Amino acid sequence: MSEEKEFKRREPARLVRVREITAETQSPVRIIGIVVQAKAGIALVQDVMDEPNQHKSIQVQVEGTLNVDEKYLLIGDVVERTSTDGNELMIAVSFAHNVNSLDVKLYKEALELNPDIEIS
Repeated sequence: MSEEKEFKRREPARLVRVREITAETQSPVRIIGIVVQAKAGIALVQDVMDEPNQHKSIQVQVEGTLNVDEKYLLIGDVVERTSTDGNELMIAVSFAHNVNSLDVKLYKEALELNPDIEIS
């Protein structure tokens, strides 16, 4: 007789704005952002879901390299990293999908039509 393995169900990732991420933010999170800087394993991503002139950026840790000036849907856990400037937040990405063809304005309108979807 073989043993059945139980796998812990992963929580769904909430769509969040980068400026609202804190050390207390429940993981996993989902953001849509444009890559500002990138090198192997790490990238600086600017939020595209936020209001104009309120866009914030966050570093993300990824496998491989993301393309600069392209939009990505990123899912991962918020982690705190100690640096020379103190502690900083970043997202340890477990899923990165290129959504460069996404019409962000239309996507925001679709989210507004469905009140069950929260952007926190």
